[in-house]
Amino acid sequence: MAQDSITIKGTRGGLLILLDASKDFNELKNNLINKFTTAKGFFKGAPFALVPTSPLSLQETAELKSICEKHGLVPSSNIAMPIKRTKKVHKIASTEPSLAQENNEQTLLREGTLRNGHELVYDGNVMFLGDIHLGATIKASGNILIMGTLKGKAHAGIKGKKDAVIVAYKFEPQLISIAGIVACSPNQKSEPFPEIAKLINEKIIVEPYMSKVSRNTSFIYSKSSRRIV
Repeated sequence: MAQDSITIKGTRGGLLILLDASKDFNELKNNLINKFTTAKGFFKGAPFALVPTSPLSLQETAELKSICEKHGLVPSSNIAMPIKRTKKVHKIASTEPSLAQENNEQTLLREGTLRNGHELVYDGNVMFLGDIHLGATIKASGNILIMGTLKGKAHAGIKGKKDAVIVAYKFEPQLISIAGIVACSPNQKSEPFPEIAKLINEKIIVEPYMSKVSRNTSFIYSKSSRRIV
């Protein structure tokens, strides 16, 4: 069985384990185990972070993380690397902006829970493995990917990047903004699949991240709200 669904990339901060999430999940698990078995303890003690090509469920993420820990790797909440990808393994609709666009921006990987009153600000893209509670805030000059529930505030493209996007497993934000344009949640239950927010014609639109899901949702938008809160 080919193991190209798993790529382990070394950085100064630790190991980034790149996962082709379009593959069968059992295949991913078996390939990850085979990687570590073949390495015969070479990676033991190394900090690591999981980087899937598209969102995995929290349970799937926990299972893969457990495999890494059983082979002696140590979870890390702060590993950054330049994004240099030229092709997308998981296909998205052609109008969809890619979270892995080729550019010189850094991506911050952070794991945990952002609680009320806490703020995370980063010059680049942010991938957050956990939940953003009500009253917590993430600000990024690039894209924001939240592998958990967004209930607080998320501000992408804070330096004016209009093609920045915000993705979350569960989308229940207090407030979001892209390139200074602000939208408030319409106070409805989140959909049972990851969603993406992007700027179209000066309005923030939220729709399914996976192109095979067809339902679209719009956030409330006011031109008077053109500011970062």
